[in-house]
Amino acid sequence: MTKTRTTSRPSLPAGSSGFHVLLVEDQRALAQMAAKMLFDRWGCHVLIAMNLAQVNAIIAENKYPFFVAVSDLNLPDAPRGEVIDALVNAKIPVIAMTGMFDAQLHERIMNCGVIDYVLKNSINSYEYIVELVGRLFKNRGRRVLVVDDSQSMRAIVTGMLNTQGFDVLTACDGEEALAVLFEHKDIKLVLLDHEMPVMDGFNFLLAVRRKIAKDRLAIIGMSGSNNPRMSAQFLKLGANDFICKPFGYEELACRVNQNLEMQESLESVRYIAYHDYLTALFNRRAFFEQGSVLFEAAVSAGTPLAAAVMDIDFFKKINDVYGHDGGDVVLKHFATLLSAHFNVELVARVGGEEFFILFVNADEAYARCEAFRVKVEQSAAMFGKTAVNYTVSIGITRLVSQSLDHMLKLADDNLYKAKESGRNRIILN
Repeated sequence: MTKTRTTSRPSLPAGSSGFHVLLVEDQRALAQMAAKMLFDRWGCHVLIAMNLAQVNAIIAENKYPFFVAVSDLNLPDAPRGEVIDALVNAKIPVIAMTGMFDAQLHERIMNCGVIDYVLKNSINSYEYIVELVGRLFKNRGRRVLVVDDSQSMRAIVTGMLNTQGFDVLTACDGEEALAVLFEHKDIKLVLLDHEMPVMDGFNFLLAVRRKIAKDRLAIIGMSGSNNPRMSAQFLKLGANDFICKPFGYEELACRVNQNLEMQESLESVRYIAYHDYLTALFNRRAFFEQGSVLFEAAVSAGTPLAAAVMDIDFFKKINDVYGHDGGDVVLKHFATLLSAHFNVELVARVGGEEFFILFVNADEAYARCEAFRVKVEQSAAMFGKTAVNYTVSIGITRLVSQSLDHMLKLADDNLYKAKESGRNRIILN
C-alpha cells in the first residue's frame, strides 16, 4: 500500500536554498536592505551591482547562474533603462524597479520580456519584490493548463505564463482539457475560455468540479463576451476567478499569482490540520480519517490488518535528564527512523511519545516491528555532542474486530504488557 498524504509542507521547492539573485541598485543603503530582506526570506545569495559597468563585468565573468535580476532602471551610467537590455541579452530574467513611472519607458521595458515593473515608493515595494522572487522560484516547472480554441490566444497566454516560469500545457476544447488534466495530476491552475467546440468552458467546469474542489485546483475563466453576467456564471459554476479578454500581461500575472498564493495558504492550513507540529508525521486526526477508510476496505475485502502502538521507553526520564529540548531531539530522531522504516504504512504521532502504525500486510507486521525495535536500540539521538540512547516498546494486534478503535485498544493492551514485562520488546496477540 502506498501511504496517502494530504499535502506537503508549503515552502520553496527542494534545492532552493542558495539560488543566486543579482541586485542592481546605485543607492547602497537600499541595496543592502533589499539584499538582507531577500536573504532572510528565502536564503538566496544576493550579489549587488551599483552601475551598468559592474553588471557587464559580472555578466562577462559568468561565475553565477542567476535565477533572476532585480534592477533599478535609473543608474548613473544608464539613466534610461539600458541595464535591462544587458540583462535580457544575457538571458537573465528581470524584475525592473523605478522611482518614477514613465509610460513610454514602461511599455519599452515590458516589451523586452521583463517579469514585472515595480515602483519604489515605499517599503511595501521591496516586500512585494521579495515575495515575487519567491513566487517565481515556486513557479519553476509548475504545470498550468491553458484551454482555448484559438491557437493565437493559446500562444499569447503561454508566452505570458512562460515569462513567469511556468510549464504550460494547452488544449483546444474542454474534452481535450479533461484528458490532459487527469493525465497530469500535478496541474494546479487552469485558464479556461468559455466559447469552444466539442465541450465549452461551462461544461468543462461542471465536469471538473464533480471530482476536484476549488481549493485543490484553481480555475480562471476567460471570455471576450460582452455578456455582463459572464463572470458571475463562471464563478457560480466553480471558477476561482475571471478575466476579460483582451487582458495585459501584468493583469494576468497578478491574477495567476494571487490564485496560487491562495491555494498555498489553504495547503498550509491543511498541513497544520493533519500533521504533528514537531515530527511532521500525521497526527491523530489524519490517522483515524485515513485508517478508517483502510479498515473498511479491508473488512469488505476480507483481508487481514495489523495495528501497532509504540511508546518510547522511560521518556519522562529523558526529559528529566536532558530537558524538553533533549526530549524533542529524541522524538524527532525517532520519527525520522519511523518514517524511513515504515515507508508504506500509515504512521502517526498521536500524543507525547506514543505512535500508531496500521499495516495492510498483516503477516509482515511482527517482523517489521522487530527489525525497527533493534534499529532503535542500536541508534542514538545526538543532543549537541551527547549521544542519547533509548528503546521502544511495541504492542501489536492482528485481530480485526468491530472497529479500528477496538484494534488499537487491543494493541495498546499489548503495549502495556510489553512495558510490564521489561520494556524494549514486542507483544503480539
